Amino acid sequence: MECKLREIANVALIQVAGRIDHTTAKAFEDALSPHVAGCAGEEKILLLDFSGVTFISSAGLRVLMIAAKQCRKQKGKIALAALRPRIQEVFQISRFDSLFEVFPTVRAALQAISPAAVSAYDGQ
Repeated sequence: MECKLREIANVALIQVAGRIDHTTAKAFEDALSPHVAGCAGEEKILLLDFSGVTFISSAGLRVLMIAAKQCRKQKGKIALAALRPRIQEVFQISRFDSLFEVFPTVRAALQAISPAAVSAYDGQ
């Protein structure tokens, strides 16, 4: 599992790749933690690009649920984009698609959550 950060205007775009399971969940949590802590109001919106995620277990879902709760407590926003069909199915079965705003692409997410970020986004 690997996480890469891109700051685009008021959005912290975290590109996640690989498997998120019991062996990588702690590393995933550690990678998200500083960005979740800064996720407050419209100042900093957290967007997770899941296009590279090949598997997510209940341990990974737990990390996401905790991150979402913390963002909401801080009046912040967290969204996900570009879920692969298998990951999307996991989100639907577990009802996590109702816990998060989920967008088909990163560009679509940026258009919905931050006009400033979408104009600065180069698609890479």
